[in-house]
Formats: sequence, structure tokens, C-alpha cells
Amino acid sequence: MTSSEPGPPRPRTHKTVRFPPRGELPPGLKIPKLPALGTTWYERGFAYWARRAGILIVLTATAATYLAIISGLVHAAGPPGSPGFLAVLITEAVFTVVTGVLVFRYAWRAGISGQLANARAGRNRGAAAASVGLLAASAGTVGAFFIVIGALLSAGAVLAVIAGWLLPVLPAERYARRQLAEALELHGQAHQGHPVAELRSKHPGSH
Repeated sequence: MTSSEPGPPRPRTHKTVRFPPRGELPPGLKIPKLPALGTTWYERGFAYWARRAGILIVLTATAATYLAIISGLVHAAGPPGSPGFLAVLITEAVFTVVTGVLVFRYAWRAGISGQLANARAGRNRGAAAASVGLLAASAGTVGAFFIVIGALLSAGAVLAVIAGWLLPVLPAERYARRQLAEALELHGQAHQGHPVAELRSKHPGSH
């Protein structure tokens, strides 16, 4: 094939696919549910942006709390400019940046590969309830110690999650849009009279 010959058509991305209204979807075709967003990503209306804004508010409040805790520890290490102050500040800053980048990369890959889209909301709620229970059980000096350690170790992760939620299109949403676009394309081919065997050969994962 020469350079003048047209190549195969490029697959459409989530940005080029226009989904029909929810009520006009083919029977049996379900909109994938995403953690914390449900199916609101399909229309990206008020409910969608309200959920994203609420999650960002909670994450920002958590980051502010972590910042206050870390700031207190840094100042406790010594007066500003002292060796102890600089040592704690630089160590925490480097650790936060490194863990933040690693967590963001993992979250991105997990989102676009479908791991986050397939996560069970019940499992997340259970983990959150267990965390609250453990925190309440360890109240007092021991609880405060674990809160401080958690802030030091997970500040980068919190910042990475905030950065992810600030993206115009979430990685898990990209995966869901791609899956739904492929399902709609397969449904359209079936209505055009393509043999079922041919459709299955093009989409070996479908049954």
C-alpha cells in the first residue's frame, strides 16, 4: 500500500461519538455505572456536576486538614530556616510529590482499563464504614497518632485524587464511553443485517 492510498478508518473516540438520549437507547443496552457518579456521566447534566463538585469539596477539606497537620509538625521540628525545619519540610515535600505522581499514574491506568468502573460501590462503602469504626475505636492519643501518620503518608495520594477529579473527563468515564460506543456500534451492525458469526468474530469478548 502506497502513501497515496487511504488507510483503514480510525476508530472513533469518546469525543467524536454522540450518544442518543437515554430513552432512545436500544432495549437491553444498559449504561455502565461508575463509582460516585452512577449513570449521570451519560448526560453530564446538573446531577453529574453537583456530584463532582461535592466530591471535590470533601477532598479539598481533607487536603486542608492534612496541610494544617503537616504544617504543625514542620514548625515543631524547629524555627523557620533551621536545619530541623528544612529537613522535615524537604523530606515531606519530596515524599508527597513522589507518592502523588505514582498514585495519579495508577488511578489513570486503573480508570481507562475499567478497573475503577467495575469496582463495587458496596465494597467502597464497607471500607469507608470500617475506617470510621477503627478511627472511633482508637480515639484519644493513639487515634491522634494514627491521624498524623496518615496525613504524612497519604497527603500525596489526596492531592493526586483531587487532580484526577479536576480532569474534564475522568479516566473511568473514558472507559465507560468507549464500552458504550462499541456496544452501540455492534447493535447498529446487527440491525444492518450482518451475520451473528461475523459480529462475534469482530468482538470476540461478546456472547
